[in-house]
Amino acid sequence: MITNPGGGGSNLWTYILGGNLHLSVTMTFLSTLAAFAMMPFWTMTLGRLIFAEGHIVVPYRNIATLAGGLVIPLMVGLLIRRLFPRVADCLAKALKPLAGIFICVIVVFGIYANLYMLQLLDTMVLLSATCLVLLGYAFGGMAAALMRQSWPDALTIAVETGIQNTGIAIFILRVTLEQPEADINTVVPVAVAIMTPVPLFILWVLQKCVLSRFGICVVKNAEEKICPVACIEEGHQQHNSASVEKLLPNNNDMPVNWQFSTLNNVTTVQPKIRIDEIRGRRVAIFDKEHKRQQALIPRLEKIEVIYDGLNDEKITLIMNKGVSTPYNCAQHINEQLLKRSVVAEVNGEIWDMHRPIPTDCTLKLLHMKPEDLHQATLVNKAFWRSCSFLLGAVVEGAFQDEISVCLHSFPPANVRSGSFVYDIQLNLNDWVPSQNDLRQIAASFQKFVRQDHIFQRLDVDSSVALKMFEDNAFKTEQIPHIATKSSTGRSITVYRVGDHIDISRGPMIASSSLVGRCSIAAIHKLNSKLYRFQGVALPSEIHINHFAFGILESRARKLNPARTPELKSNS
Repeated sequence: MITNPGGGGSNLWTYILGGNLHLSVTMTFLSTLAAFAMMPFWTMTLGRLIFAEGHIVVPYRNIATLAGGLVIPLMVGLLIRRLFPRVADCLAKALKPLAGIFICVIVVFGIYANLYMLQLLDTMVLLSATCLVLLGYAFGGMAAALMRQSWPDALTIAVETGIQNTGIAIFILRVTLEQPEADINTVVPVAVAIMTPVPLFILWVLQKCVLSRFGICVVKNAEEKICPVACIEEGHQQHNSASVEKLLPNNNDMPVNWQFSTLNNVTTVQPKIRIDEIRGRRVAIFDKEHKRQQALIPRLEKIEVIYDGLNDEKITLIMNKGVSTPYNCAQHINEQLLKRSVVAEVNGEIWDMHRPIPTDCTLKLLHMKPEDLHQATLVNKAFWRSCSFLLGAVVEGAFQDEISVCLHSFPPANVRSGSFVYDIQLNLNDWVPSQNDLRQIAASFQKFVRQDHIFQRLDVDSSVALKMFEDNAFKTEQIPHIATKSSTGRSITVYRVGDHIDISRGPMIASSSLVGRCSIAAIHKLNSKLYRFQGVALPSEIHINHFAFGILESRARKLNPARTPELKSNS
């Protein structure tokens, strides 16, 4: 592989088949760089035995073009993702059909351009080419399996091992040998080029058509799945897939409900109210209370906000008391500050970016890389806390309506634990989540955070909170206890993200889009009904390589040491 790197074809097939595209591009790039040294090494050793009388030309220009063809598009893509995330999302949706069209064009035109060589093909050449391709895929796949790689990574390694850039081989043969020997010897790499996509196409057909009919979930990429809705047993009654699909909520703010592959033979304990109905009622109460509080402001009063920036920068802003927020202040300063700010510091107190400022103050806007250690700790806790909140939002809407999902609570943010957590009750017996289940939840999480939902804070009376969460027995138990610890003895702080509302003291980050790469690392069963969902995530402005993130994932799989909640409610 390192004397003949795979090129862009391996990257396209990896994406179409649902492999690890980051790993694919990395392997292609490294093998391309290695080819500069390995190809001359091959020509001076094995190559001299094969071409004893020819002068072998190493196509350095072709290899350099291949390397540039990888690096330049990657840089352009990273710039688009960084500067125009919405455009990047639109382009990502169009990538798969374009990749399919591109592969078809390559195959059709490749066969047409070498049509005269098809006359030289015989059964032995085709059989040899097929065996070479299959052995490449098999060797890469078995090596990855021995290293205990995940299915997407193993698939990627197999594709990268099996796909070779036959164009380089053809080039070497044509410039090394005289005619007609050049054409005769070129028949073999042409045959390999023809047979290379055949096993991959068969695998794609299996994923798309065959496996789905048997209810087997196949992970595609970070945002798209082939996951058929299979039968769920409720007591002793079975529902077919069509009847289950009718129960799926259609909510534009949240990802669609997934039917997890490991739930096919898991029994449910009791039915539940549709989650979209519950959320709709909570949002109505939230909006009504927010409007009521806004109406209590008799007239706008002005306050003086002194922004304390870098290098002792001081900016005085005249804002509206009880209405203007740190986010509004950042809008008056500069756009870069607005995009980077995660939380604020108002008179030394950590403050939500969208929480109104009640009085004259000194304002600091904090990002994910503060130099002050104390500020860094507070920002990290806010990020971790927000991820737990978002995890609850995603999991609450991730299951079919037959499965009752009751959010219990998430422990205080503890970055050193290695994972953010939400403890959730499911009315399931004997559910053991698979890796596919974890990936589906992670994909829903990633899709939700990309919708750029703001964290909207509202302090309400405990009676309003009880009405808002009357369907959740855990929250109704927690609300009176939480209220007694507030400054008024009756206040509860709730946050709204999209159409999801939950209880938290806060503060939270400004927007869900500040969450970057994430993974749902584990789901631990705490007792007969309670499950601990654990994840790990990075801020959107922090990027690390695949290996380093894998270390974080491994750490996050361990059971989080946070206290296990006691179940007092039979909900």
